[in-house]
Amino acid sequence: MKRAVIDASVVLKWYLPDEKYGGKALALLTRYISEDLEIAAPSLLEFEVINALVIAQRRGRIREEKIIAAIEGFINLGISLTDLSDLYSKIIHYCKAYNRSAYDASYLAVADREAITLITADEGLYNSVKKDLSWVKWLGDI
Repeated sequence: MKRAVIDASVVLKWYLPDEKYGGKALALLTRYISEDLEIAAPSLLEFEVINALVIAQRRGRIREEKIIAAIEGFINLGISLTDLSDLYSKIIHYCKAYNRSAYDASYLAVADREAITLITADEGLYNSVKKDLSWVKWLGDI
């Protein structure tokens, strides 16, 4: 089984049909469900997904009644979430080295510690690290 860290930019494509590269994101979900891919993420993934879905609802991109079902479905997937309390030094390093938020740096820190690929659809994150971190992959290239 292959392992990868995915960030919220990928997960949101599972629930927002108007997102670019949604098919590629859903293919990762299918691989996870069929146990062909193990997904890991920092514990903040749940909060990022919930927040983004609420914002998407405010903007009319998803109906309110679908948010609860999406969140319940996401939680029930049982994605392996990593506590960040022992990764703060790596998080700070990635914040400084690439001028990224602690949120973005958390995904990098988890992937780094686990020595696995990080898959993102966050163009800013990908562009800031692609020269140095070959283990960070753009969803569009997968």
